[in-house]
Parts: sequence; structure tokens; C-alpha cells
Amino acid sequence: MDDIDSMILELLESLEGVKVTGGVDIEMREKLVAQEDSYSSIGPIAVDNVGVRMAAKRTRLYFIIKDKRFRPPPIATVQLVGEDGTVIGEEIIGGKKPALTKEEKTVQLGKDFLIYISRAKEKGNKARFILPPVPFPEIERLGFAKNVVSASPSTLGDAELKKYLGIEDDPKLASILVGFDVVE
Repeated sequence: MDDIDSMILELLESLEGVKVTGGVDIEMREKLVAQEDSYSSIGPIAVDNVGVRMAAKRTRLYFIIKDKRFRPPPIATVQLVGEDGTVIGEEIIGGKKPALTKEEKTVQLGKDFLIYISRAKEKGNKARFILPPVPFPEIERLGFAKNVVSASPSTLGDAELKKYLGIEDDPKLASILVGFDVVE
């Protein structure tokens, strides 16, 4: 462990709701990416965890095991995307619906997912769920970090990480990966 690792782990541990944190080694990176590859073909709509793949490519990769007290993400962590990349549905963060034009009609699925009806009618064929890379402002502010990405592993990836760490697979705890490159 070097000075950057120590500084990052201290920062992550200081965040409210963080229970456990640490570095992710090469073996675990490969397992997490493999889990995301297998998860993408399970259901009728493909799931592509772009965020985990991007985080795993960064030179530094850390994990957080968190509870519900951890801050909400700054952007939607799940999007329904049409074949051409148009977002036709997305997660609602903290109950706040995105700004919409008067013409835009929506339908809410459950309490935290919104479908844009007009976009879905036009772009619904071959749609897939995307778990995008998510900003991590606490690390983005550090002068030595660039290309900062955070991501939530799929249910299978979360369980694999907890198993690897010897942590009980408690549904009240979730994992986040945070990756970045170091400015040279």
C-alpha cells in the first residue's frame, strides 16, 4: 500500500454509511467483469454494466461496502437505452423527477423508475438496461485523480465481492467500485 492508497482508503472510510473499504486486486477485477458478462444474458432484456467495466480498467480500483446512510448517487445508476443510445427510461434518484418538456409523457414504474413514452415508442426495439459510470465527487476533487468512475456491481457481482471478502451477503449492505487513474 502506498500514500495514495492510504489517502483514498481514509477518505472512503470517512464517508457516512461506509462499513468496509479496501483495494480490489487483479483476481477480483477479473471475477467482477466475468460476473457482469454472465449477468448480461440472464433475462429477456440485456443488462450492460458499463460502469463496472470502466472502473475495472482504471489503474486504481477500490470497493466500498455501504448501508442505506451512504449518500445518493449524483446521477441515475440504471437507464433503459434504445438500440441507438437514446435513454427511454431511467432511475429516479431521491424522488426527484428529471426536468421534462410539456410534450413529454411519462409512465412511472414502481416508485423509482420513469419511462419516457414517446421515446420508448420510437426506440423501444432491442432496448437494454445500462448501468452507467457514475461520478464520485469526493475523489474527483483530488488533484492526483483523473478518469474517476464509480459503479454498482450487479447482484451477482455484489455477492461475489462479499464472498471474496468474507462478508455475509446481507441485502441491507451494497457494494460500490471506485476506480481512477493517477495524474502523472
